Amino acid sequence: MSFFSKLIAPYRKGEKNLERGRAAEIRRDFKAAEEYFRVAANAFDEHITKKKDEGQEARPSHLVMAGICYTRVGRFEDALRVLDECIDRKDIPDAFLHAGYAAAKQGNADRAVKYWTGYPSGADQRVIANVLKEQIDLIRSRKTPNLQAACEAVAQAIFSQDMENSKNKNFSPYKPTNPPKRGY
Repeated sequence: MSFFSKLIAPYRKGEKNLERGRAAEIRRDFKAAEEYFRVAANAFDEHITKKKDEGQEARPSHLVMAGICYTRVGRFEDALRVLDECIDRKDIPDAFLHAGYAAAKQGNADRAVKYWTGYPSGADQRVIANVLKEQIDLIRSRKTPNLQAACEAVAQAIFSQDMENSKNKNFSPYKPTNPPKRGY
């Protein structure tokens, strides 16, 4: 750790490592992606704690980023905690997506359906929206739904959507890395 790394705000470290993790996933370097997400999750822990100590709230965009990182490293309780707070304050598509995933991973089908049903239709993420609709229908139609299979389908949809988004984006250093209606 260098001297300058102490000067970087925790939320900024979290944002950068989230971007690096998502880029590593697109490259299919999942081991590196997990490490980036772990570093980002720890940075967001620090940021959220610091905000609470100051009597302030973390921005919804930081909450959803933290929730994504927590979900990616298997901290599903933490993910649901911050994503619920985010959803209460702002409708961000990835908050609904990852909260549903975390709930499904915990075996809570009703909660997963509730979150995935709330996924905004105007998110311009067709691959994800179509898979969520399929998974909601499958979960509702079965007495004992296979939530792990639903999680795998959603994870694959996220990867496919990211690949499509990276293909469609204008390769300019001035364009944002996320689609404009992503919410963060």
